[in-house]
Amino acid sequence: MALPPIRRQIVVAATPDVAFEVFTAEIGAWWPLASHSVHGASATVGFRDGHLVERDPDGAEAVWGSVLDWEPPRGFRITWHPGSTPDRATEVEVAFAPVADDRTLVTLEHRGWETLPDPTGTRTEYGRGWPTVLGGYQGRFGEAEPSTGTVWLAFLHTPGPAVNGPLEVFGHPDFQHHLAFLRGLRDQGVLVAAGPFPASGDGMTVVKVDAAAVAEHVRRAQEEDLSVARGVLQVRVRPWNVVLQ
Repeated sequence: MALPPIRRQIVVAATPDVAFEVFTAEIGAWWPLASHSVHGASATVGFRDGHLVERDPDGAEAVWGSVLDWEPPRGFRITWHPGSTPDRATEVEVAFAPVADDRTLVTLEHRGWETLPDPTGTRTEYGRGWPTVLGGYQGRFGEAEPSTGTVWLAFLHTPGPAVNGPLEVFGHPDFQHHLAFLRGLRDQGVLVAAGPFPASGDGMTVVKVDAAAVAEHVRRAQEEDLSVARGVLQVRVRPWNVVLQ
């Protein structure tokens, strides 16, 4: 199987238009250049003429990628090759979706590993790096005002890089951690339904949570479900606007 994308999701205390603006126009203010750049802490980075460009104090430039799609405030898509050449580019897509009051679910997806000399090793390295990068971005926002009401979330699960085929998911020893995570949601009183789709390694979990706890549930779906953290499954969280029950 082709290596699946890396997907990281966070919730920020802003509307999608503000979240998009902070990610793109203010990227040089929050990106951790000291640890995740070509030229180091003294460099700057920003979008310019359809490219994401890093520049050191002496004027040397490194193009990190070229914009493929630009649809504010919904998201953007860009080629990705910091420190390398365009023929070794992967692809990064960032999407912004409203969730709860004045909150945005930010989804970063990094894919296209097959162009690289060491796809698995590079994917593993980025898997460690993107949480640090998004932590810097999330830190640009203050705490959200307390929100009332409830939010429905769908957790869409697909096979991860630790299995060689979709039907290996259920026989993997770490799949038990997914079942334990689901039982925990049930015991908390937030689980609506969960289960696999027939004849595939895909599944879906639906939860109904307090609006103030949305960010925590997005985090837990990625980090506390150990079948996801260990690569047996991947998860994508999507807000669900329920109109009939």
